[in-house]
Amino acid sequence: MAITMGRTRFSVFCGDEEDQFEIPERGLAWELWPEEAAMVEDEEAAVMEALSRPIGSEKLGEMVSPEMKVVILVDDFTRPTPRRTILRLLLDELNDAGINDDDITVIIALGAHRYMTEEEIIDCVGKENHSRVKVINHEWMEDENLIDLGETENGTPIKVNRIAYNSDFLIGVGSIVPHCFAGFSGGGKIVQPGITGPVTTAAMHFLICQDDEKILSFAGTTQNKALDEIRAVAREVGLRFLVNVVFNSRKELVQVVAGDMVAAHNAGMARSKEIFVKEIDEKVDIVIMEARPADADMWQATKPFSYARRTIREGGSLIFVSAAPDGIGNHPFISEKGTSSYGEIKDMMLCDQVEDRVAGAILLVIRKSTQDVDTYMVSKGLTPEEKASMDLIHVETVQEAIDRALEKHGEEARIGIIHHGGDVLPVPPDMR
Repeated sequence: MAITMGRTRFSVFCGDEEDQFEIPERGLAWELWPEEAAMVEDEEAAVMEALSRPIGSEKLGEMVSPEMKVVILVDDFTRPTPRRTILRLLLDELNDAGINDDDITVIIALGAHRYMTEEEIIDCVGKENHSRVKVINHEWMEDENLIDLGETENGTPIKVNRIAYNSDFLIGVGSIVPHCFAGFSGGGKIVQPGITGPVTTAAMHFLICQDDEKILSFAGTTQNKALDEIRAVAREVGLRFLVNVVFNSRKELVQVVAGDMVAAHNAGMARSKEIFVKEIDEKVDIVIMEARPADADMWQATKPFSYARRTIREGGSLIFVSAAPDGIGNHPFISEKGTSSYGEIKDMMLCDQVEDRVAGAILLVIRKSTQDVDTYMVSKGLTPEEKASMDLIHVETVQEAIDRALEKHGEEARIGIIHHGGDVLPVPPDMR
């Protein structure tokens, strides 16, 4: 940071590129970073310790028996989970309990993400693990790969990966950070949306339409209707054992938890909250949001979009910085209806006029985040036309956006800066 001519210089990252800018010296209200947290000294030892002291359950080796067919669900390459180490240790522990590698299948829990190539899968799980057990994508686009389990008590239809459901023992591996719908990632999310079908994922996202103010306001907490339903689906599908990790802002491993789906997840959420949930004293006129690490495409960018909106006064300005190398993503509805108002999209969802209901729910979050604010987009991955299709204002640099926002709000505008916006969850006074 440097002060020049009555202005203070800062920087944010767009992908790997640093974008420097200046704001009025007295304009900064707050600047948010994840809390510092020391990494574990030995990744393998941390995983082994968690497996030896499971939370709320017996040890894995005491829960399985020879001849069982075991499925391990792992998150995809959009998450930094140390899958290679965790998988190797899980496979060894299962072998020690009498289960052969031939009886173990690893499923990449893609949710609604694109299928991974074989090369990507090998890189994701490691060559050693890939050579030991069968590793496959969750092929959510093919209905014959899914099994219908009826509905939850709240009426959510459950269609889930047939291989996972038919296994004798189901294990989930993932990571825990704040999440714009579910409060936190990890836990039962490895099942829903990890290995469910589009009808289940769409129904879960439809909760936003029914109870959007509560769900979005309580992101980052356990007071969340969506999280309750996610856990209900995971319980019905049969998730028996969990290995989840918590990171710091550098994606260094801070904690590993293992055991019961709820008890272990709750323990990990408490630690993640200490690192990533940040209270602020005031909402501001202008927010500069660095979207990484959720900046692969607009689908991922939904998280930081929703987090930023919590911090902006009505009529304010959002300067959103995302590399978005994959552009809009594999759900074109986001741009096809991107200029529709939040109310119009919600009405379409309620009247069953949206075929891609998952994308409809994602667009609801984006439009809720951008309505009533000027939203400037700094991104080389999106063309000016693509930005315009989502009602975003094209700018080349953060400085260009700041200068335009200050023309509207004046030199006395209050400004906030959020780094690592895909992880950091700001909590203003009215949400505490």
